[in-house]
Amino acid sequence: MRVAGRGPAAILWPAVPAIYIETYGCQMNLADTELILGHVGAHGYAMVPTPDRADVVLLNTCAIRERAEERVVGRLTDLARLKRERPELVLGVCGCMAQHHRSHLTARVPALDVVVGPDAYRRLPALLDAARRRSAARGTPRATLDDPLIDVRLDPDETYADLPAARRDGAVRAWVTIMRGCDKFCTFCVVPFVRGRERSLPADAVLAEVRAAAARGAREVVFLGQTVNAYRDDACDFATLLARVSEIPGIARLRFTSPHPSDMSDALVRAMGTIPAVAPQLHLPVQSGSDAVLGRMARGYTVAQYRDLVDRLRATVPELALSTDVIVGFPEESPADFDATCRLLEEIGYDQAFLFKYSRRTPTRAARWPDSVPEDEKSRRLTHLIALQEGISAARNQRWVGRTVEVLVEGPARRSPGHVAGKTPQFTTVVLPGDVPAGMLVPVDVTAATAHTLLGEAPLTGRYRETPAAAD
Repeated sequence: MRVAGRGPAAILWPAVPAIYIETYGCQMNLADTELILGHVGAHGYAMVPTPDRADVVLLNTCAIRERAEERVVGRLTDLARLKRERPELVLGVCGCMAQHHRSHLTARVPALDVVVGPDAYRRLPALLDAARRRSAARGTPRATLDDPLIDVRLDPDETYADLPAARRDGAVRAWVTIMRGCDKFCTFCVVPFVRGRERSLPADAVLAEVRAAAARGAREVVFLGQTVNAYRDDACDFATLLARVSEIPGIARLRFTSPHPSDMSDALVRAMGTIPAVAPQLHLPVQSGSDAVLGRMARGYTVAQYRDLVDRLRATVPELALSTDVIVGFPEESPADFDATCRLLEEIGYDQAFLFKYSRRTPTRAARWPDSVPEDEKSRRLTHLIALQEGISAARNQRWVGRTVEVLVEGPARRSPGHVAGKTPQFTTVVLPGDVPAGMLVPVDVTAATAHTLLGEAPLTGRYRETPAAAD
């Protein structure tokens, strides 16, 4: 410990400050949290599992949906109470919500010390040190004395390619961000405004990160990007990157999310069918089954073009599992538009769908249009779509009963003592009895299915393999 400040306000300042982070949002936010922890860890910060043991508490946030923002504000308000007992505690928010609503946040949560956007993580250690010096010097809550430290500058060149990510040894899955930002500017989406324009990491940096993840025990890699299949580093496009990464020893499966339908090149479709490590699973957002709505969304494709892409994918990739995103209640979505979306879900037969009510997000183009679908009608449509997809998912999963699937075990099942859980190549969760170690590839006989999970029989001893190389 070392003393910070002078006189009556002096307090003991730990030589190794403790940091706690909560993550809200998508896989990109999870990967950014690992990036933040790796970067601040290299500057002397140690991660702790609970906020009451931390010197710095951060919330890494998402701005895509209004409900997520309300959850974050509520949580920040709750955490601010910790500062009453420990005025030296630094409370911060980072990520997309910090970028999007910094003034709104600081007004609603005056106890905030630090507000950091997604392009400012490189400067985060210096910002946290400055905030801690201010808090330690006065020993009183920041809200009465200082404005928060804010850094929300967007940087068109920032990729964090040289910064280490903090990954747990033995973690089965590694999230690897290969692109940042988005150039699509769909009329409903705030991402280009909070994460900036598209830029790709150098291919050599991606390969180095995957090798490092494999060395720490990862068996599956998931490439991340807002439009991940638009990746390009000089002559290396996304299909080429998949081929190069598939040669890295120890990686059993490759996945990626989220691709944009307009960037699904013929080369990428072929790569999915010919590279064994690329899993037969794809998240392919459609958003609506109506051409009129897709046009207002500026999605860049028609229903017929999307349907043709699905046909080509399924012809190329045996047993392909598809998931999607759908927004209901978009401005001017008519009952006929919604019916078209329902028909498309039934026709495509998605294994899984993420379904949302439209919510206005400034400064998008759609935010300037009348929100013409009443809230109760949005809720009715969403409820109907959820029930429809539940039935489709249950039928899709039922096809696996009586078959044998290879499961990558991730660890103990959350709700079933004495069982482990893992994922099939199609990314379906499987629960089976036993204590099979995480990271093993296990042949499992499927005995039952729900809309979300497969149940299976424990494998015989010695039937599982530790790495892909062990089966060669």
